[in-house]
Amino acid sequence: MMHVETVPGRVLVGPKKLRNSYVRIVSLKDGSGRIEKLDLPSGAWLQAPESVTFSEVWSAPSAPLLLLAEMEGKL
Repeated sequence: MMHVETVPGRVLVGPKKLRNSYVRIVSLKDGSGRIEKLDLPSGAWLQAPESVTFSEVWSAPSAPLLLLAEMEGKL
C-alpha cells in the first residue's frame, strides 16, 4: 500500500473549479486537511468559508491548465 507523506501546507487536492471560484485542500500539521479558496485580486489562498465541503472539492472539476499557468506566474 502506498503512503503519502502529509507535510503541512502540501496541496492534496486541486486546484479545482467550484462554482465561480477556485479551491484546494492542503494538509495541516496534525494530519487533517483544510479547504482554501483563491482570492483572485491578491493571488493568495485563504481559508474557504465553512459552507464549502470536502465532498464538493473532491468532486469538482480540475481548474483549466490556462488558469494554472496564470496562477503560477502570480504566486
